[in-house]
Amino acid sequence: MEKLLEQPLAKPLDKPLNKLDELVVHYQRAALKMADLPVYNPVLTVATVGFQDWTGRQIGVLITPWFMNLICFANADDPWYRWGEQQIGHKQMLSLPSGQYECLYSWAEGAEGYLSCSLFSPMAEFEQQSVALETAEAVMAALFDAEHIALTDRQRAMQQAQQEQVAEQVASEKQTATAQSESEGLSRRRFMTAGLSTERHDQPGSE
Repeated sequence: MEKLLEQPLAKPLDKPLNKLDELVVHYQRAALKMADLPVYNPVLTVATVGFQDWTGRQIGVLITPWFMNLICFANADDPWYRWGEQQIGHKQMLSLPSGQYECLYSWAEGAEGYLSCSLFSPMAEFEQQSVALETAEAVMAALFDAEHIALTDRQRAMQQAQQEQVAEQVASEKQTATAQSESEGLSRRRFMTAGLSTERHDQPGSE
């Protein structure tokens, strides 16, 4: 139980817990069960970073000793707002300024349903909690920066197909222009040749 008390809570326990607080408590309890597993990094603790309102949703980063995930709680207009435990594992796309992100629907006691997108797992490369916190802050800044737009595999494939289509069109137009130019050049040569032939034919003794 001591490990649970050592984990920082989002808010004091004497106040009503919101979904974010409940999520932290859920993973603090999970950490007690994960502590003996190889994926568990003992220098890290459960923490939330950068949670903010985004189009009526709560979105931010959750750090645990074994993963770092992007977390999103739905607003009432989201199709997955009324999902339950039976939808755990279902995929849902999340649209942010930096692009589209594929998330999994997850569930935690108290917090209930939310979307989760893996950022780092496992967490062995993080040697200090401060490094994990700084990384999470950088992730949140990048996710809401359109200059860091990240295309999905489908978007990347569509973009490549469009680029190939444009390249084919340019090549076709260039080929058509070349053929037309050659045709015009041939017509001019034929005209000039025909004229010379006529001149030679009209000259005495040309036959």
